[in-house]
Amino acid sequence: MYQIYYRDTFYCGLPEAEAAEKLLAGLKALLNMPNAEEALLTERLHAVFEAEGYHALFGKTQGYYGPYVWRETVPTAYQVELPNGTAEYTVNILKGFVFRSWMDYLTFGRFGTGGWASPDGTINCIEQAYDFESERFLVSLLKHEAQHTVDMKQFPGITPAELEYRAKLVGLLQKFLPEADESRTGDSHAMASARIKREFADTDQRSLSCVQARALELLHAHTDEMEEKYGKQKAVSGG
Repeated sequence: MYQIYYRDTFYCGLPEAEAAEKLLAGLKALLNMPNAEEALLTERLHAVFEAEGYHALFGKTQGYYGPYVWRETVPTAYQVELPNGTAEYTVNILKGFVFRSWMDYLTFGRFGTGGWASPDGTINCIEQAYDFESERFLVSLLKHEAQHTVDMKQFPGITPAELEYRAKLVGLLQKFLPEADESRTGDSHAMASARIKREFADTDQRSLSCVQARALELLHAHTDEMEEKYGKQKAVSGG
């Protein structure tokens, strides 16, 4: 059913909302839950996969539906250095993927989500997506997702775009600029990158020290903005 949704959305030109409605109707029919709300439908899907020995995550990634389905979750502790200090974070290493959402499907595994932070603050890492000694893992996933966990705890109600903005400031900034696109209002990554691109317009991006100084300046300014918007919370430590 998800393959049909991808075909309708990406190849046949059906508006995403219509394709999504068709997908959800199909899932409801499959599970014999014709009047179920999406939350209840998702709960039932989880139960079906768990009964077969799989873990699963449903919902949307950057505006499109697509499940993540895998066999094994291995909790692993890492020390992650953030602007406010170093803390230990438990990362779930996810192994044995059967399905890795829409981007992986469309690119035959070349691109796709590498990890995410759960609402409870747990960092999840897809094993096949990373060399665990690489900068991509140590920065793009660990620092990025660890910052998400801190911010979600410190600023309840923070928006996806605000989360991405702060995490991208913590990481290596230059790599995010090509994805900047303010017209993609439903894509928090693109919106955050567009904001960073604007705010780094006058920064010498050839100088690492200049980039780092500007990033720290913006992060501190955004922290003040978040505290004013969501209220100042007790400092959060990892664990």
